[in-house]
Amino acid sequence: MGDYKIGDTVQIEEGTPDEYEENFSETTFEVVGFVNHPRYIERMERGNTQVGTGSLDGFALVLEEVFDMEVHTDAYLLFENAREYDVYSEDYDQYIDERTEEVEALLADRPSERYEALVEEIEEEISDGYYEIEEARQELENAEQELEDARIEIEEGVEDYEEGLDELEQEEADARREIEDQRAQLQSALAEVESNRQQLEAAQIEDPQTSTELNAQEEQIQQGLAELEQAENELDTEIQEASAELEDARVELEEAQEEYEERLAEFEEEQESTEEEIAEAEADLAEAEEELADLEEPEYFIQDRMSFQGYGEFDENAERITAIAQIFPVFFFLLAALISLTTMTRMVDEGRNQIGTLKALGYGNFPIAMKYFVYAFIATVAGGIIGLLLGYWIFPTVVMDAYSSMYNLPSADTQFYWSYAVISITGALLATGLSTLVSVRLSLRSNAATLLKPKAPKKGKRIFLEYMPFIWNRFTFTQKVASRNLFRYKRRMLMTLFGVAGGTALLLTGYGLSDSIGDIGEIQFGEINLYQAIVSENTDASEIQVEEYIETLESLEGLEGHLHVSQDNAYAERDGESHDINLFVPSEPSRMEEFVVLRDLDDESVTFDLPEEGAIITDKLADLLNAEVGDIITVETNDSDVFDIEVEEIVEHYVQHYVYLSPSAYEKLMGEEAEYDTRLLRYDTEAVDDDKLGQQLTAEDAVQGVAFAAAIEDAFQDSMDSLDVVTIVLIVSAASLAFVVLYNLTNINVSERIRELSTSELPTT
Repeated sequence: MGDYKIGDTVQIEEGTPDEYEENFSETTFEVVGFVNHPRYIERMERGNTQVGTGSLDGFALVLEEVFDMEVHTDAYLLFENAREYDVYSEDYDQYIDERTEEVEALLADRPSERYEALVEEIEEEISDGYYEIEEARQELENAEQELEDARIEIEEGVEDYEEGLDELEQEEADARREIEDQRAQLQSALAEVESNRQQLEAAQIEDPQTSTELNAQEEQIQQGLAELEQAENELDTEIQEASAELEDARVELEEAQEEYEERLAEFEEEQESTEEEIAEAEADLAEAEEELADLEEPEYFIQDRMSFQGYGEFDENAERITAIAQIFPVFFFLLAALISLTTMTRMVDEGRNQIGTLKALGYGNFPIAMKYFVYAFIATVAGGIIGLLLGYWIFPTVVMDAYSSMYNLPSADTQFYWSYAVISITGALLATGLSTLVSVRLSLRSNAATLLKPKAPKKGKRIFLEYMPFIWNRFTFTQKVASRNLFRYKRRMLMTLFGVAGGTALLLTGYGLSDSIGDIGEIQFGEINLYQAIVSENTDASEIQVEEYIETLESLEGLEGHLHVSQDNAYAERDGESHDINLFVPSEPSRMEEFVVLRDLDDESVTFDLPEEGAIITDKLADLLNAEVGDIITVETNDSDVFDIEVEEIVEHYVQHYVYLSPSAYEKLMGEEAEYDTRLLRYDTEAVDDDKLGQQLTAEDAVQGVAFAAAIEDAFQDSMDSLDVVTIVLIVSAASLAFVVLYNLTNINVSERIRELSTSELPTT
């Protein structure tokens, strides 16, 4: 949450190749809080993904209605009595296994039910697809028919226009001809009337009736001519109106022709696009039919919390602490017993006169011994209580605080375990009790008179070095006294040696543990694993998608090489011991050393090639299975394929367990070739940015996910670094215990050697 604060807006990136935003009804969210989730307890790594850089940096919780998906993809089950068991315990694992079998029985029919539903759904989609294709084709045919009808209508309109134009011209010609004929007739009649009038005038005959008739005829003729003129004007008007109508019809035809041509062009473009879509749809439907024919019953996977990122790793770290916790108490108890023995021995020796006095006064051995046993009991109980406080609260809190930098863990909830407390106190009482018994036993055997006398000095005798004058004579007085004390008081010498040796062993173990794990990450990911990225490929990708993916790889600047491998999860078993493994098969065994070095655990210069038969396994797996070269181990894959294979070599390895097989060995065991679905990449880390490479590769359809060796190394190194606090605790505790041992023994020795030390201060003559 370092990059975000409450109130910020988070936008899901849209337009990605996978278009995963289609699964959400919303793509913009407001940050309203920060949470931890048991699904993700590791801080650094959240797992891998098929989008973005290939690695998960975080997670978000949204409401259920935000998801726009037809089916749920995961179901988290909480068993009702699971909280009654401690996680990582055998009882818990057994309980989960039993309940898992019940869930598997309940889900036994689910694959077939889902298969039938998928078949019905796909068949319906295929049927709908063909129906939509037919509808599209019918729409094309309808549009084409509409265009044809429009074309015919335009052609008929053109014909009607031309016929109308011809009819108009003909009607105009006929009308004008008729008018001209009538005008000619009227003019002829007018000329005849004029001629008759002239004849009357030439004959000087005055006939009023005839003149009147001639005037009437002339007037009728003039009126007829006027009517012809008016008819001609009306004809012109009618012709103009008819011509205008024909012109409008012509314009409409031209517009209809232009509209038809536009619609035709659009239709042809749409037809081409639709035909392409229909061809693609038919291809998709054909592919869907093939997929339907090849469709198999879906599989479901039931995983427990060990599949959660960091959950299994936390268990491994806890086992490391457990292993340390099982060894170191033994050393601490031995040193504590040694300290108790020396302390009680000194106390008894200093109380020798008191013991004699008590015996002289009539006290028995038991009351006298109880004084020392009560002292040892009180000191032991007090020390035990302080130790329990340190062990139950301080140390676990320190360790949990150290691991909290790697995991999202709740605050340390320390509990008081009476069983451990009783065992610890009982062991401490036995150690101090036996030490007290050994110390007081010899004194109680003596009588009062002997105890009241000063303790007789130990019988003097020459030590071995005194028989070597060429060495002994070269010693100073102090060196001679020290040598005599060492060899004359062998018990004190051995106690000192054992005390120093125990403390030194603890210190050496602490420092050695810190030093030995410090370089594991660098060795694993710098000398053994030489690749920088692991690409998980989509086995259902088409050839074109694979070619594009390979082209992207080949165009990568700084790429030094890539190797196709098969890497599957499996189980290895021998003598009842079973462990998770990675089954590793390279496509080109001759190039194996370019990416993974299979070297001998004891001699780094010795490397191995993959054998034609048999397997090479990692050293930790060999230790867990108690397997040596030549032994047979049983491997079971996730597909329930089981085979036995001989261990040919054991190689150095520090992260996870691997079984390496050659392609020929795999084919002989499985009866088929390995499916290479993973690719290892080697590149120059200075020239290639992991994040950019992850984004570039996850954008390819042929890639399912990308994991980077640098991220794996960082997570592993963080896990190793978390043990530094544990080693510091061990070193400080061991140093403190060693100091107590040395101080106690030295103090006893100095108090007993006071006279000798005083004498050593005198000048020598």
